[in-house]
Amino acid sequence: MPPAVLVPTFDHDALEERYAYWQSQMLLRRELGTLVYYDRDETAACASDGIEEPFVVVVTDPLLLPSARLGERLQSALGDAFAAVPSANQSDEPRQKVDVAPYMTLREFEARAAALDGATERIQWESHDPGVFLCATESLRHLTEPLCRVLNGRDVAVARNVLIHRWASLRGQTRHDLLSRISPAAKNILEFGCGEAPLGRALKERQTCRVVGVELDRDAAAIARKRIDDVYCGDVREIVSILKEKFDCIVGGDIVEHLDEPWSFLADLRNISTPGGTLLLSLPNVAHASIIADLLHGRFDYVYMGLTCVGHLRFMTRQSIEDMLSIARWEVVSIEPQSLAISIEQAKLLEALRAANVPFVESDVAPTGFYVTARNPA
Repeated sequence: MPPAVLVPTFDHDALEERYAYWQSQMLLRRELGTLVYYDRDETAACASDGIEEPFVVVVTDPLLLPSARLGERLQSALGDAFAAVPSANQSDEPRQKVDVAPYMTLREFEARAAALDGATERIQWESHDPGVFLCATESLRHLTEPLCRVLNGRDVAVARNVLIHRWASLRGQTRHDLLSRISPAAKNILEFGCGEAPLGRALKERQTCRVVGVELDRDAAAIARKRIDDVYCGDVREIVSILKEKFDCIVGGDIVEHLDEPWSFLADLRNISTPGGTLLLSLPNVAHASIIADLLHGRFDYVYMGLTCVGHLRFMTRQSIEDMLSIARWEVVSIEPQSLAISIEQAKLLEALRAANVPFVESDVAPTGFYVTARNPA
């Protein structure tokens, strides 16, 4: 009998978070069957009430990506430990983390997970969210703490042959790569899609400047207001049309591809840019080799964030980026490649193309994205 699956209820205004939740449920349902939902504030005893299966997979992170055979492999690793947890790409519990070869897409993640082969390790769990764990259902029956805390201080088996992907914060990570590309002389900076404004905070710590943010997510905007000078919450296209001040530096880190009509938007940005002002963009590359390899396998999997983020409405290459800026009448200063990592599949594809004498431009398919710096000539 497969284990029961407990999944936390979750809701979010943004499509990216909603899709990540749907996708996680889809993968769990495909592998384990029926899901049972619980409120993250309720006790373990209440959440497990009515479950008849002897074992239960408890999901504590609603957005994670589970790998195949999750329940089966965790159950094999359990032994007489209180619970079994998988390895993870990132975790606050360092003993849960595992180093795996880089992956860029869901298909590549699945390949890394299938290749994992390690012995089970017994540890005493500290006070960290495991993402997911398996335990005997009976062990939850009388526990009064929430499910996210039932492992604290207990004996746990870490299954080294199981992998989950824990997503980083889409709106909370500091873009040090963008920070290093912004002039220390910039005095009036606009960041559209500022998230929780970690970049804006870093800018204000580094230099004397005014930083204004635009953010669609209300919760992220509320945090951003505590960090930078001003924040507008709403659709950036509408807000740009009503802004009165001018900016000598405008920044958009992986935002333009989320707009249905970026050409007019970028043209409108010139109206709030000082003459000679700078536009700095980070844009993903749809021609990346990992996406080409996925397409050759009949795959194009949307995910929470990354090259195939579900929020992307436009897909760009180096050439289409140049065309877009030309239409919007920005003067391109530079287009620099982003190279996060080289996956095994990417390397194999490029080797196969070379061996078959298929012509391609490596500088077009190797970068995961591009840093674009442009100047307002007006």
